Amino acid sequence: MSKIDWKQIQEWDLKYNVHAFTTAEEYGTTFIERTEGNYLIQPDGTRLLDFYNQLFCVNAGQNVPEVQEGIKEALDRYGCLWDIYTTDYKAEVSKMLIEDVLGKSGWAAKVRYALGGGDAVETALLIARLFTGKSLIATREHGYHGVSAGAAQLTRMVPSRSFASYADKKPSLVPGSIFQNTFVCPTAFCYRCGLSHTYPACKRVRADGVLPCVAQTEELIVSHNLQSVAAIITEPAHGAGTIMPPPEYLPQIEEMKNRLGILWIVDEVLMGFGRLGEWFGYQAVSNRPVKPDMITIAKGLTSSALPLGAVVVNKEIADFMDSMRWNHVSTFAGHPLPLAAAKYNLKYMMEHGIVEAAKKIGEYFGAQLQNLAEKHKTIGLVAGAGMFWQVEIVKDKETKEPFVPEDRFTTFTGSAGNWPIKLISKYAGEKNVLVGGFVPNTLRMGGACNTTREEADIVINALDYAFTNMEKDLLG
Repeated sequence: MSKIDWKQIQEWDLKYNVHAFTTAEEYGTTFIERTEGNYLIQPDGTRLLDFYNQLFCVNAGQNVPEVQEGIKEALDRYGCLWDIYTTDYKAEVSKMLIEDVLGKSGWAAKVRYALGGGDAVETALLIARLFTGKSLIATREHGYHGVSAGAAQLTRMVPSRSFASYADKKPSLVPGSIFQNTFVCPTAFCYRCGLSHTYPACKRVRADGVLPCVAQTEELIVSHNLQSVAAIITEPAHGAGTIMPPPEYLPQIEEMKNRLGILWIVDEVLMGFGRLGEWFGYQAVSNRPVKPDMITIAKGLTSSALPLGAVVVNKEIADFMDSMRWNHVSTFAGHPLPLAAAKYNLKYMMEHGIVEAAKKIGEYFGAQLQNLAEKHKTIGLVAGAGMFWQVEIVKDKETKEPFVPEDRFTTFTGSAGNWPIKLISKYAGEKNVLVGGFVPNTLRMGGACNTTREEADIVINALDYAFTNMEKDLLG
């Protein structure tokens, strides 16, 4: 590789790129020369241990040789083919998903490919509305499903759906970004219950043991008229919102949707492919097997070596789709290169036990986090599985008082420099460990599914250092 003039790169970056999350004045260029395993490597050789796992999407790790070689193989064979053509990659990946990965699930039948996670959600919404002939989709508070028009209607993380935020003035609403054909239901955030219940005592509120958040969800769906409601969409565990549900929650959602006769879409874009220690998140967080009607997938499908999304549907929906001419297609949805990446990524994950590795390292990492919680007075909750972990940062463990009152309803205005997650990120960064969160008081973490104990220990030590210094800054 020829020598890179990083000073020139910085000049072009500042001059020509529109950057995420910051104003031009706030922005600082972070150079990454290459990636390797769980690390981002800078031009000076500094190795940053990535416990963002980018956007929790590089499940098998960066630069897996088998996947890279598979992409090169496909590149030698193909330029572009759109979705009316069949390649061996597309057929084999679909077979692997339906038979090898989901074969014992008892529900999955066929696959429809998409460009990525948000596009998969858009496709699932179209299918749900076509199949049912109904328009309304139930979503949940703190949910995140993408930033394109339809997916953003389901996203309840305020700044992700419709706001531009500023340091020195109120946020501005994106014109036209009103919610259409969606409505919001409560979610199972037991640590800060929006319905003012306490888990597990809330299971005794009703004689049938239905969680209040599920009962309220059913009431809201019925109140919107069952003749108008097509589906409910849930994440198995909230990604951007960073919430782990209790084990009864998804099974009760399934019972509810069956009783009401609506569809259930599970958005597995972030939690799929080993993230929670099972192939899919809904399998990891449920206390009994459940059967969605559709799941949306992306990210871990290729370990993000190339962009690809998909919708997996049950047999009833598959038969319905096969009975009609559906003139909905995307130029790149069936592209052979990302499908080659998916094929070799899935083969690698199966052959190397990546899902099982995630479960094992998650048990170790979670135990270390619990030990850290005993040491630090600002750690109010540790929850998670596999390589996705939630830490709630509080002023007081008894009252659960957050440092930033807006918490998950933040609009990212004003100065965020003293937010707990900003300080944790800053101090962990001093140890060359990348961690952070999407809401002010909540740390979310996870590396590749094959993270080692040595890497986990590096993260724990960096967190110990970070919490010690954050507590000095915020509590004195």
